[in-house]
Amino acid sequence: MILNPDVKITTKRLILQPVEDSYINEILEHFTNDITRFMPFNPEGSREDIINFINESKRTLFQNTDLVMVALDLHGNFMGCCGIHNITEESIELGLWLKKSAQGKGLGTEIITALIEFIENNFTFKYILYPVDEENIASKKIPEKLGFIPSIKYKKYKNSTTDLNIIEYRKYF
Repeated sequence: MILNPDVKITTKRLILQPVEDSYINEILEHFTNDITRFMPFNPEGSREDIINFINESKRTLFQNTDLVMVALDLHGNFMGCCGIHNITEESIELGLWLKKSAQGKGLGTEIITALIEFIENNFTFKYILYPVDEENIASKKIPEKLGFIPSIKYKKYKNSTTDLNIIEYRKYF
């Protein structure tokens, strides 16, 4: 499949569409240290960082290697970001983050289920990866509910004082 900026994925409660400049303020507001506690990111609250993230997302979309999307409720309210990353014939990686007020409502499972269905219908691959920090109990429940199995564990650098302990879940096809 050739990715394009018009792709939309609709679920029961959400619309997923490629990230664009109009979401800079929402991403800047909600991509906080608390949200990224278990992610290899250290937000600085920099508008320029968010602009660079969006520009890089557009570049990798056109290179057909990543599809970074915003998750919106059916009224168009920003809920978070998700992505299909590192698309190869071997594997595809999924990721997601939700703003604080959107957490604990099953939206993460809904998003990942929709992304899996999308890639099953549009790509050829051997397995899907879903990396999660082992302390992120809520996020670990998503791949476990969806039939992923823990495959490998590794450390991932977060900052000078913290390494993440990643469990890479995999689902084979």
